[in-house]
Amino acid sequence: MATGPSGRHRSFLSPHANRPPPPPPVAPPVERTTVAAPDEDAIRAALKRYSREFLLLISPRGEIVQSSEEITLGYRDERMGHHIGENLHPDDLPRVFDLIERARATKGFEETIRVRARGKRGEWHSFDATVIDATHDPVLKGAVLRVREIDAREVAAALPLAGAADRFLSLAEALPLGILSADARGHVVFCNESAQQIFNLPADRLMGRGFEAAVAAADRPDVVEAAGAVLRTGLPHQVTFTVETGLFHRWAHAKFVPLGVEDRRTGWIATVEDVTDRRRAESQLAFQATHDPLTGLPNRMLLEDRLGQACSRLRRDGDSVTVLFVDLDLFKDVNDTYGHRAGDQVLIEVARRLGHVTRDVDTVARLGGDEFVVVCEALPPGEAERIAGRITDAVAVPMLVDGHRVTVGASVGIATTVDGSLDIGDLLARADQDMYRSKQDRHAHG
Repeated sequence: MATGPSGRHRSFLSPHANRPPPPPPVAPPVERTTVAAPDEDAIRAALKRYSREFLLLISPRGEIVQSSEEITLGYRDERMGHHIGENLHPDDLPRVFDLIERARATKGFEETIRVRARGKRGEWHSFDATVIDATHDPVLKGAVLRVREIDAREVAAALPLAGAADRFLSLAEALPLGILSADARGHVVFCNESAQQIFNLPADRLMGRGFEAAVAAADRPDVVEAAGAVLRTGLPHQVTFTVETGLFHRWAHAKFVPLGVEDRRTGWIATVEDVTDRRRAESQLAFQATHDPLTGLPNRMLLEDRLGQACSRLRRDGDSVTVLFVDLDLFKDVNDTYGHRAGDQVLIEVARRLGHVTRDVDTVARLGGDEFVVVCEALPPGEAERIAGRITDAVAVPMLVDGHRVTVGASVGIATTVDGSLDIGDLLARADQDMYRSKQDRHAHG
């Protein structure tokens, strides 16, 4: 305490020390923003990001009817209506089909297997898939597939197997052979790029039984029978057929082999080879072996085969077979006067004219040199003589060969039989003899 000059005590306190302190400053009001709580749909969508499980409803035919997720494997709803097998790894298809078939047949069925499925970007995912029978559910009426994606750490032990499967799939896509895989009903669920090229159809058109529509109608029963026989017998079957591409015919050869064990066929797998070039080469070789290279008519070998078939039908139907043996007159003069090139042109023209004066069902063949044969079946009485007359008249019309007017004639012999056991050589010989008599008569009355 200090003492002033007057002796009074002087205080260090403010003269206002006894007054109450001023109130604290008031902070300006803070503007508050209201954040809306997320709705239930947004919450469910967010929660789904942490779920590794979804459900698929599968129809009795194997098509995807509905999914519990808006986005599954990167797809939205574009997989709806497609067969479940389109996204599965081909190695896993037989086991999945077996499960679905057993689910259809067993009330209350439920079983889990591990499968692989391809995402929209082409990547493979591993899943535990549980097939649950819901065919008796009044709403679902199908099979429910509960799918749980497996974490990469769970799959680590199976990586060597997955690598082998991927190598198999890569091999399937690299092969020049088409590969089709079908379920126990014969419905295609997998096809590689080569199969799409052979059938000239995209994958979604080949699925189900679509590939059969590309098979030529005449060959379709054989293909259906071969595929069905594999499932019935468990034995491989092969079939060759033509493919209708819309632009041209393509030949294909398919080999079907069964999948599954003897008492439980899960489907089949087929290799399909494009054999168009081979068939064309074989057809060309067969044509060359059975046809005259100059005129394109059947040669002696094919003539004898056709004549043998006609005699076989004769034994069965009891009608008649007629052979007309045609020999050209004055042909040697054409060769001697104008050369062999002119003679070849005469033979080509005669072959054309013989085709015009005979029926489409008749066989016109060249034996060699200037000799031709016509085989007719079931001719009415007197028709063979009328055909012979048309032949002689047609051949006698002058031809223009290398600027020269050329005329030849024809002598025709006829032999008819109703005896199907008659040797075809004897029948040809009888027609030849009749032709020789006809030629002598022409010369005698010359």
